[in-house]
Amino acid sequence: MESEFKNIGFDKYFYAKGIRSIAGQFSQNNRCGIYILHFENGEYYVGLAIDVVNRYAQHRQNHLDIEFISFKEVAKSKLPEIERETVYELENRKKELRNINIVSIIIGETDLDLIVSKEEQGKWINYELPFESLTTKRFEYPEHRKRYTKKFEQLKSNPLFENCCDILQHYIYFTIPYPKKTEYSFWCCSCLPSTDNALIRVNIFWQETLNIFEEEFEYEENRIVKKEKGLSIAIWLSKSKLFETYTETELLEKYKTLSIGNVVYKSGGQDQQQLIIDDIEFLDFLYDRPISDAIKDFNLRLLRKGGCIFNRYHSFDLADEAVRTDNLIPE
Repeated sequence: MESEFKNIGFDKYFYAKGIRSIAGQFSQNNRCGIYILHFENGEYYVGLAIDVVNRYAQHRQNHLDIEFISFKEVAKSKLPEIERETVYELENRKKELRNINIVSIIIGETDLDLIVSKEEQGKWINYELPFESLTTKRFEYPEHRKRYTKKFEQLKSNPLFENCCDILQHYIYFTIPYPKKTEYSFWCCSCLPSTDNALIRVNIFWQETLNIFEEEFEYEENRIVKKEKGLSIAIWLSKSKLFETYTETELLEKYKTLSIGNVVYKSGGQDQQQLIIDDIEFLDFLYDRPISDAIKDFNLRLLRKGGCIFNRYHSFDLADEAVRTDNLIPE
């Protein structure tokens, strides 16, 4: 009996349904490596372990439907790299994975489903939700709000503040379903984050999805080189969805300020692409249907993975600007 993954090094494969311990399958010296759990319903889970016997015992507390295990020995220093490669290989083979991190697509029920139903998610991805989806009640946390009011006032004094808020509002309302329902728990926006020179950052799940930076641009006028401050926006989206329609060359020709970034995050899986564009083209870029489809697809996948771990940095004052409706015209 051989693993279907033997051709990628998983030469150890055995039946495990109902077994309490797999200690009999391993010596003390060959337990470090990558394992694949095969479940009765045809799903899989990829993991790394220094001691796979102990790791299996932990999994068995939560998963009683493990049927087979595939395993290959891997040096401890190589575990994260090979785990990621294995997940990507199984995704490319169209296997359904129960992993949350590294994978691109989440299967089964999620925490998001409890507040935004799968039917509502489907309508949103197809641009079918009514204007009322933008006007639901918000969560308020006064003590937390106070923590970042000073930073918000600092940002407010920046001459680019209104432009920042305009970009943020368009992004939040167009690329996040039920933004007031999902605020704080599933997405957050931070004001003047301390980790780099960004003015505003949006996070979903375990990663950033939008960064707004202040940049200094040079241009020539009457043979005199002048400098002017403006905004540059970094955004993450589904790579596969984006390139169904555009090639890199076509994108770069259409959007003159666009550049292709190379920052990717483990939490978003392999199907992600970073793009960077100036504010003068951002709204045209955002509302370009193939691009907006790719952004929405990526964001929904992250929302389905779980809550936002960066909500401790959420600026409610900034979010006030992002989810205001007094300047919106209902369709």
